[in-house]
Amino acid sequence: MEVLDTESPKFTNLPAPERAYIIIREAILAGEYQPNNRLREDELANRVGTSRTPVRTALHRLSQDGFVVFHPNSGAAVRGWTRKDAVEIFQVRACLESCAAGLAARNATPRDIRDLELICEEMESYRLAPETVESLSVLNRKFHTKILKLAGNSKLEETALSLMDIGFLIRSYRFFSAKDEQRSLIHHRDLVAAIAAGDGDWSSSIMKSHIMAACDLVRTSEEE
Repeated sequence: MEVLDTESPKFTNLPAPERAYIIIREAILAGEYQPNNRLREDELANRVGTSRTPVRTALHRLSQDGFVVFHPNSGAAVRGWTRKDAVEIFQVRACLESCAAGLAARNATPRDIRDLELICEEMESYRLAPETVESLSVLNRKFHTKILKLAGNSKLEETALSLMDIGFLIRSYRFFSAKDEQRSLIHHRDLVAAIAAGDGDWSSSIMKSHIMAACDLVRTSEEE
């Protein structure tokens, strides 16, 4: 998820349904609308600056993407996620992204490796705190997206990215301690080393462990 400049011509020139989709989706990801909150078309239309029709189109698209659910007689609401939902999402991500990491090890160039290192360096410049969670989340997604791109499989990339965004809806960084964050950063560095070495098995193994460690944090934290 990239931070968008909603005042830029690139954004304002988008079709109204696309603008509505992006604005509502980012608000959900940022936690402005909590799970099970009702999404009123008139309020959203006012926020987006459109009629209700583009908002309705955007809500149906968000429903298809797993962010919104429609209830009889009450309309759209932010989808609520159970602990079981969260664990299942992370399990599928671990399978898909471990495959992607293995493929990335075959394809990465020295420039690609340097790009991954730069993301690691930027993440390491932050100290985990409530005000840095969003920035860390954006950089984490950028890191994983780069590896998915390097896999060279568009269907794998598309499927994994959709699950990654749902994972951000769960906002797993809120469960991280400073120790957890350090382990995650070490995993990122180990992933870069494995991909740089061209070792697909090593890369795949680290990625699976990395994602399942985050899964365990969500699972155990929700139980407390």
